[in-house]
Amino acid sequence: MSQAYKTYSSTRWGGRKPALASQPVPQTPLGDDRFQSLLAKANAFFAEAERDVVAERAAMITEIQTRMAEYGLSIEDLEDAD
Repeated sequence: MSQAYKTYSSTRWGGRKPALASQPVPQTPLGDDRFQSLLAKANAFFAEAERDVVAERAAMITEIQTRMAEYGLSIEDLEDAD
């Protein structure tokens, strides 16, 4: 058992969670470089989450139409593929 936790009560499911020992958790100081790095990661995350699905869909439709014209396909050709 880890030294960072105190023991449970004597009952198996006593409803008590282990309490953290009073040891300080080491933390890296939040300097300007680290702050900028974290901020860049957060911005990248939110940019990916907010990607323009409507524009992606429109681009895909255009690509499909281009391929269909290139190969001389019609909607009926796609339906007959089943």
